[in-house]
Amino acid sequence: MRLCFNNFLFAFSFALDCVEQDYFKTTSFHGKRVAYFSMLLGEYFQFNDEEMNDLIGCAILHDNGLTEYYKYGDSMEENEFLKIHCLAGEENISYIPFFKKAKNIIKYHHEMANGKGPFKMTAQQTPLAAQIIHLIDYIDVHYHLSQMIQEEFNMMCHELKELQDIQFSSLVLDAFFDTITYAHIQKCLENLDELLEHNIHNQYHNFTQSEMLAICRLFARIIDNKSPHTKSHSIGVATKAAQMSLYYQYDEDLMLELFFAGAMHDVGKLVIDRDVLEKPAKLTDQEYTYMQTHAYYTYKILNDMELGNIVHWSSFHHEKLDGSGYPFGKTADDLDFNDRLMACCDIYQALTENRPYKEALSHDKSIEIMRNMASMNKIDSQIVEDMNLVFQELK
Repeated sequence: MRLCFNNFLFAFSFALDCVEQDYFKTTSFHGKRVAYFSMLLGEYFQFNDEEMNDLIGCAILHDNGLTEYYKYGDSMEENEFLKIHCLAGEENISYIPFFKKAKNIIKYHHEMANGKGPFKMTAQQTPLAAQIIHLIDYIDVHYHLSQMIQEEFNMMCHELKELQDIQFSSLVLDAFFDTITYAHIQKCLENLDELLEHNIHNQYHNFTQSEMLAICRLFARIIDNKSPHTKSHSIGVATKAAQMSLYYQYDEDLMLELFFAGAMHDVGKLVIDRDVLEKPAKLTDQEYTYMQTHAYYTYKILNDMELGNIVHWSSFHHEKLDGSGYPFGKTADDLDFNDRLMACCDIYQALTENRPYKEALSHDKSIEIMRNMASMNKIDSQIVEDMNLVFQELK
């Protein structure tokens, strides 16, 4: 599988942006704004092309460990959660082949100049790229760059000077004051994508098998950590798709693509509010309609990454043969065999796993339900029978 660095960053940025808005009510495009202003400081410090790619990429993805919040955010002090969030983010990007040398940038992006941050690192001990991202992240969260007026900019600069050598090093603050003007802030509101794309080298990478599996683990961890209700669901669907691929004697490349599609099929749930995603009771009609949009957002995120067949294998998993599914109301003629296979894998996995509102069903009961769906022309009857054979033997 071949993946473009720009497409990967911007699609992932959209998903993370939705998570951050849900948790902390930040304004849209936070990751991209942090990346743009970090880029300007990188130019000030004369970063080379590789250093600049790492800076921009880590700035866009700096909050990728944020979905750890549901496990820890309400139960520990801020510094302790920041440490967990940064460690998770650092581990996550280690799976991404574009970031082989970006060590400790995300891990230390919340360190304070005086050594009172999560890891007690002083400015002298913290990588410059991490210091840059810390400053811009702080500014965007606390001063709302997307809505700033001149008077607020002046006030911000005054308040930042009071944090010199406490929160931020004089080195990075001086660079900010020498580089960032109110005109820069106004400019970034016009077209962030264009400003960033012009400065990111459009790398392409052909993924090895191990790299594909690592990316799958990354996305599955982030997706499933958004809600305890879906824990392990994405990897479960991916595993079922791979097991069926072996039964159908698919070649290794196709099996891996289907595994990837399974791991990514619920990436759109990053857009859904936790209040709906984690509701233990039955959803209202309005909530259910809102929940259904996750399949469209899976399509948007993966389509922006230009992932070929993986886009529809992942995002059509709630479509039905009779046209009653979502998000696009596809019919049997629109759904290829692997679209149908992914839908069946998703249903089987959901039926056979525990959720707070239900216990896992047995294999036989799950197949009975799926046979009933097939009889109503919802899902493919032959795939149901094939899954019965494969998963009966694996019990």
